Amino acid sequence: MNILEILNPYIDNKYQLFQKRICHTKYIILGIKVPILRKITKDLLTNYNYQDILNLDNNYYEVILIKGIVIASVNISYQEKLLLIKDYLDLIDNWAICDIFVGNLKMIKDYQKDFLEYLKYLLTYDKDYYKRFVIVCLLNYYINQEYIDNNYQILLSIKSDNYYVNMAIAWNISMCLIKYFDKTIKFMNDNNDQINKFVFNKSLDKGIDSYQISKECKDILKKMKRK
Repeated sequence: MNILEILNPYIDNKYQLFQKRICHTKYIILGIKVPILRKITKDLLTNYNYQDILNLDNNYYEVILIKGIVIASVNISYQEKLLLIKDYLDLIDNWAICDIFVGNLKMIKDYQKDFLEYLKYLLTYDKDYYKRFVIVCLLNYYINQEYIDNNYQILLSIKSDNYYVNMAIAWNISMCLIKYFDKTIKFMNDNNDQINKFVFNKSLDKGIDSYQISKECKDILKKMKRK
């Protein structure tokens, strides 16, 4: 298959410039929006074996995204999927590929308990985008009554100087503030010395900026800011 020939008609030059501004990646960005890539991937899976798609060269940002969509959607066993996920994580070099991949992994909802153990296993690797993957998976699939405490504890275990890892932690905590305000305030106060200042204050900023948090609660957040 000539993947560039397939992708070329969908290239949007303005979107390409936008993507280049916000995504720092080693891959060549063509400029194709994600909904279009989803449709292209669906067509590819109709006409090609999924393994042929996963074996495409990794030159283009959009091909990496397509591979992520394929892994998320292909009907294979849970263990086989974990192997593909692990291989894919080594391709991730920016926040967008990471977060789009996580958003497509709806299968996590069916394997929450087992996948949580897999996320803990990934943290044994000291790799920034493994860490962001874990944090964003928690954000998407584990901020609920059953797993909120697991989410807090895993966040505390993650240490990094990487901006995109720390921003993901702040994003996660801000979503916890929206869903479990009192519990999350207690978590932040009880672990003040374990949460670095940037993450702590950025979590508060995101909460203060949220339309889903009341003015009264925002006043509490403002008073918590660390100098």
